[in-house]
Amino acid sequence: CAIVALIIDDMCYIGNTGDSRACLSAEGGRKVVGLSTDHKPTDDIEMHRILSNNGRIYQNASIVNVQQPGQTVQSQVVLGPHRVFPGRLSVCRTFGDIEAKMARLDGNPRVVVADPDVTAFRIEKDKHDFIVIGCDGIFDKLENRDTVHLPWQACLLEDLGSEPLSNPADEDTSGKP
Repeated sequence: CAIVALIIDDMCYIGNTGDSRACLSAEGGRKVVGLSTDHKPTDDIEMHRILSNNGRIYQNASIVNVQQPGQTVQSQVVLGPHRVFPGRLSVCRTFGDIEAKMARLDGNPRVVVADPDVTAFRIEKDKHDFIVIGCDGIFDKLENRDTVHLPWQACLLEDLGSEPLSNPADEDTSGKP
């Protein structure tokens, strides 16, 4: 997986393949804009592409026995992430993973692809603050809003002592900066 930001003059281009992510802080952190889309097999467009090219999407399940103090053991089904076959990957666009792509290794080059999504927007210096770029390990734990608010909160705490962030932004998922 890869994500890049390219800034030329007042234009910003975001290229993404996989489940790394970019988000923009705007208006002093009051607005958070997602700049990329995770390439997961459950996305409608990706699912259609995978299935129409003879790929499969599956999800592993495990049964775990759980016992609370003073109660009987209960079986619980734990579901794993959706995955793509061939490749057994939880993303459907990625670099590498040759066994998922090469026919001679039982792969299918039309199921797991490396084609990036590229978005562009004009940077407005009085409106746009910064861009956070991170891998899935960050965004598996934090929402876009949190990844933008953490740097703002660190700056505020440094400037104002231990005052908490008082105006958390509402996340804008429209994808428009």
